[in-house]
Amino acid sequence: MRKLTNITLATSRNGKGGVASVVYKLHDSGFFSKWHVKHIVTHVSGNDRFGFLRVMVYLSALIITFFTLVLSHVGIAHIHMSSRGSYKRKALLVKLLRLFKVKIILHLHGAEFKEFYHDESEKKQQIKIAKIFNQVDRVIVLSSQWLQWVSTIIDDSSKIRVIYNSVDSLTFDRESIQPGTILFLGRLGGRKGVADLIQAFYQVHKKVPNSRLILGGDGDLNVFKQQAKELGIEEQVIFLGWVNGQDKLDWLARADVFCLPSYNEGFPMGVLEAMSAQKAIIASRAGGIPDAIEDEKSGLLFDAGDVAELSRLLTLAIDNRSLNTALAKNAKSRFEAKFSAQAIIPQLDALYEELLNEL
Repeated sequence: MRKLTNITLATSRNGKGGVASVVYKLHDSGFFSKWHVKHIVTHVSGNDRFGFLRVMVYLSALIITFFTLVLSHVGIAHIHMSSRGSYKRKALLVKLLRLFKVKIILHLHGAEFKEFYHDESEKKQQIKIAKIFNQVDRVIVLSSQWLQWVSTIIDDSSKIRVIYNSVDSLTFDRESIQPGTILFLGRLGGRKGVADLIQAFYQVHKKVPNSRLILGGDGDLNVFKQQAKELGIEEQVIFLGWVNGQDKLDWLARADVFCLPSYNEGFPMGVLEAMSAQKAIIASRAGGIPDAIEDEKSGLLFDAGDVAELSRLLTLAIDNRSLNTALAKNAKSRFEAKFSAQAIIPQLDALYEELLNEL
């Protein structure tokens, strides 16, 4: 009898963004080796002006998937999907996988998938999207909010599982903190609320002269540099570009407050990393953030777009040192209990066992 193989279809684990981080963690934790998972790369990030590399990577993924299905005994195909182009790529893969009657997990990451479905897709496209969701064996979503929404387009809601993302557990000495340092990690753009954060920081800096804002991520850097310049705070707003590895760890160690003022989110890795790093966190109530952060206990939450409230909370978290310490401590405890690899990987183990027993 041929040895059972499982496959993961996702972006490169060495790429940028939340999906890459999730896949990297599953590989690094030993989950892939335990379940004999073959990672088939469907997308790569980076400069690809004409899209040639992306097309070639995807075509290669289709070919590799086909021959893996033919030559191996595949049990589970675990598809990591976001919206727009990712959906289109993965929808075709679902159709291919169904021909071989393997168990299919659709792991939904897209923070803007609801907007893609409701605002950008015509009725015919919406029907096709719902059909794809109904054709798979399980759907993993990243929060209770996403569970509620996916339940509206899927016939059997018992197929949906809420399994949070996880990151490494980090240990930093609180003495490394530089008071007044506000850290943002993520792609710089409208969805992440970066303009709101810079505007709020303008008010914070008036009250806390030693404060500074650190923006780590790629995206619309020139737009936001111009905003900071017009507000006269260009010296206090530091643009790092994309950061990872030791550089990211160093900035997490220094950060006094971590802030994520997003308008849309799935389940943000940056918030999990800040919880793991034992930081005071201020974030919007977007997406899965309220699943991670208990307001006024393990962080402070506000409504996306409320710049005045964001400014107030940032100032409070910097000025009130006992509150800052309590929020950070509670965030770390909550992370270990609910979002560490020790908490999350067993849930994926159970799901794989469940599906393989159905073969």
